[in-house]
Amino acid sequence: MPSNQLLNQGPKITGLAVFYLHSCSVLVWLWIQGQLVIPQQNKFIRSGRKADEQKFSNKRSLDLMPYGKADWVTGTQTEPVIHEGSRSKQHTEPKRAQLRHYLWAAKELYGIDATGQLHLKRGDVERVEPDHEAVEADHTRLREMLEEPMPEPERIRICKGCTNKDWCWP
Repeated sequence: MPSNQLLNQGPKITGLAVFYLHSCSVLVWLWIQGQLVIPQQNKFIRSGRKADEQKFSNKRSLDLMPYGKADWVTGTQTEPVIHEGSRSKQHTEPKRAQLRHYLWAAKELYGIDATGQLHLKRGDVERVEPDHEAVEADHTRLREMLEEPMPEPERIRICKGCTNKDWCWP
């Protein structure tokens, strides 16, 4: 079955869903169940949105809807480079997975073989290659999670700044 048909068998699979999949089993479960509440007044959310506005508002975008929205794009229309920024210096695999999802989306929507660049703290830039099989495995895992109960929480590094930790440890 073509992958775009697979996408229609469940939740909208966006880059944020893939990010959560590689970040925290509880957050991704809440997200795909439509129960994740993102508190707009949380200091981390506010500062992140402000930083994004300052960094990305004047950058060129590539419409990847319904698959999500990458931070910005450079290159030509036929050879784009999709960029994602990461505010973390240690928790970067979720951002790599999110960027691979956007590379997959560019191929699905436009037939474009894009490359990716992950912008890390302190100005480091990492090249991210497409891995469509890994992305489709992520999509399969997300759909499977729809039928599963909420996973048991486990304390991981990102718990400290999580805006939804009350779900795990009330």
